[in-house]
Amino acid sequence: MTRLREALAPGKALIPYLTASDPSEEAFFEAALGAIEGGARVLEVGIPFSEPVADGPVIQAAHQRALRAGGGAASALSQVRRLREAAGVPIVLFSYLNPVLAFGLQRFAREARDAGADGILLLDAPPAEEGDVLDPFREAGLDTVVLVTPNTTRERAAELLRRASGFVYLVSRSGVTGANGGAGDHVRERVRMVRGLTDLPVAVGFGVADSAGVSAVWQMAEGAVVGSALVNRLEGVPLSGRRAEARDFVRELSGARTCMAAREGVRP
Repeated sequence: MTRLREALAPGKALIPYLTASDPSEEAFFEAALGAIEGGARVLEVGIPFSEPVADGPVIQAAHQRALRAGGGAASALSQVRRLREAAGVPIVLFSYLNPVLAFGLQRFAREARDAGADGILLLDAPPAEEGDVLDPFREAGLDTVVLVTPNTTRERAAELLRRASGFVYLVSRSGVTGANGGAGDHVRERVRMVRGLTDLPVAVGFGVADSAGVSAVWQMAEGAVVGSALVNRLEGVPLSGRRAEARDFVRELSGARTCMAAREGVRP
């Protein structure tokens, strides 16, 4: 059992997403540590890219800030290495294919492993080339997390899942990333479909934005991915406050703040 699979297996796993170098390396690092302190079971780290077409405006802006700060594949791997030295949670790299190819596929796989990454999720690998693209990561010992979208047929999902390890990322709705959406009955049906094809843990993302959304996801899947809501919460927060802000928001997402406030008889 890999570290990713082991982290999600007990269920109720929170997986925050942050873009490396957004808005600077130090700001990313502080926010990442805060998210881990807040209870993140896995951390998803985005590789900055100039054309993040699957992302909505919040994360598109994060990519632009990261690029202006000099972010890219090399600096993202350096930040992963630093995080690995500071904390023990598994890390998934979330990337479009272009930055990885520009870096060099084999080289990126090796250096991602050496930096301490546990897995890779590539958003836009062409179906005909998936095997060739993912093989170097498997050979390097990294999990290959795959996306199952609302438009993925059962046959296509079965093909994808033969290449998957770590966990399955189930996209909750069509369209780009963003804080609007959630986990309705259609998501429950999709989770059932995936469970009929694999015994890997399932994480649901796209549109999970608050504690109610996280709780709803946890009723049907092992993990909830929160990206845009966290990135939006951190926008404009000064470096000195990013760690505490991320920590508090992740706790809030898991319901910890609400539960504590209820015990103490105060408003959350």
